Amino acid sequence: MTNPAQSPDLKAVLFGHPVSHSRSPELFRALAAAGGPVVDFQLQDVPPGSLSAALDGLRAGRWQAAGVTIPYKEEAVAAVDEIEGVAAAAGSINAVALRPDGRLVGANTDGPGFVRALAAFEPALVANEGLSVLMLGAGGAARGVGASLRALGARVIVVSRDPASRRSWVPTLADAVIGWDNPELIDAAHACQLIVQATPLGMSPRVHAAPPLPEAAILPSHRVVDLVYTPWETRFLATARARGARALNGWPMLVHQAAVALDFWLGEGAGAGLASAVLRVEGRDPARA
Repeated sequence: MTNPAQSPDLKAVLFGHPVSHSRSPELFRALAAAGGPVVDFQLQDVPPGSLSAALDGLRAGRWQAAGVTIPYKEEAVAAVDEIEGVAAAAGSINAVALRPDGRLVGANTDGPGFVRALAAFEPALVANEGLSVLMLGAGGAARGVGASLRALGARVIVVSRDPASRRSWVPTLADAVIGWDNPELIDAAHACQLIVQATPLGMSPRVHAAPPLPEAAILPSHRVVDLVYTPWETRFLATARARGARALNGWPMLVHQAAVALDFWLGEGAGAGLASAVLRVEGRDPARA
């Protein structure tokens, strides 16, 4: 909670269903404790069909900014007045700002946050113009990550439950879209350097779930990122590590996308101290290494 004697620099909310797993409030509290902007960040579970009403609360000034998470990142695009940055290519937003003129402006901080996290985890991959990526899943988070990776010049293959409905992704968000039952899936994985797990499978409370990628698809040479961070070690990440791959969970992406969101909400540089501030609240943060 914000200190009652300290007026917040920003009142913000996270819309999603569910939202109880979110650790974003911890990030903003850590930044405030380190002398950064004070963000009063609330969590609001939004039942299906209620996103428009939730955004009306933002438009009415109840908050000044909002984060958007599962399952509303794509739906929110049509509910705001304007989108900017990589969101136009992604067709997905996860941050909304109420501007002084009353407009709701949406942005995608998932993609830029992922790229920053990847650059810290494996800088050579980001610098590699020939980067090839296997993206597991085709939801809102995958859209943001895919758009940002394509902007870097990466080759992206998306694996979807319904590849026919995702063909429109090519060429903006992906070079190809294939199904989980595609006989060339393992070969496609072996041709990639990076595997990104972008489905909610494995996220609390479904901790025993995992995407149906055959174990043989993962090689020791792979770099693997699971966008889930609750639990810290998903079943998928455990499998990747057991196969000898270097793996990372979604915590660094969460941190970096939050920093990008603060810049969007409050102005350039507002999120500059976030990554170092959160080292105090998460002892497992890979940045400590």
